[in-house]
Amino acid sequence: MRFASKTVRILAGLALAASLAACFGKPPPPQRYLRVELEQAPCPGDTGEQHRLPLGFKGLTAMENLDRTAVLTARDRVLTASLEYYWEGPPQDVVGRALRQAVECRSATLTPVDYQPRVAHDAVLTGQVTAFNVEETDGGRFVVAVHLDLWNKNLGKRISTGDFSAYAPLENFNGDTVARSAADALSRVVPKVVEWLDSGAPKLQKALEQQ
Repeated sequence: MRFASKTVRILAGLALAASLAACFGKPPPPQRYLRVELEQAPCPGDTGEQHRLPLGFKGLTAMENLDRTAVLTARDRVLTASLEYYWEGPPQDVVGRALRQAVECRSATLTPVDYQPRVAHDAVLTGQVTAFNVEETDGGRFVVAVHLDLWNKNLGKRISTGDFSAYAPLENFNGDTVARSAADALSRVVPKVVEWLDSGAPKLQKALEQQ
């Protein structure tokens, strides 16, 4: 009787060990990287008809919870990082690249240049990405938000401040859909930023003339 009871305990232990091994040995989901590409016409290039003021483009930052490549989903007040979907780079790089390209191609008054701390810049743009995530709201949507500051020469005086945001609906939560919705939302932010920068250019020019 004791032998049978001991045998049962051994078999139960082996079954539990096998079950745990199966659980812990389960491979993680494959990592899929999403690309955010804006649909826009090729850059026409500078024709030389109008002088454009060089704009020192300083790399954007991101709020601490957004400074990661994993796609984030907001449910109520909780952000959850995906274990499967990732961006090609952190949100500040994705948004910064799109904004810089937009200024290069669409601005009538400014042209972006690399910001360098030891180089004098007539104007500087700084900013922070405050939202770049999926929201489980109204059936699902993607939200982009960014705070920007426009400065005069060498970050001496802030000329203007702007907050820009947009969202795009999600048909589903598949990776390709999320990437397209992110691009859609970002494409709605871009023209607002260019318009805001062009409206601040006269203040920059006036500040330069007074120096």
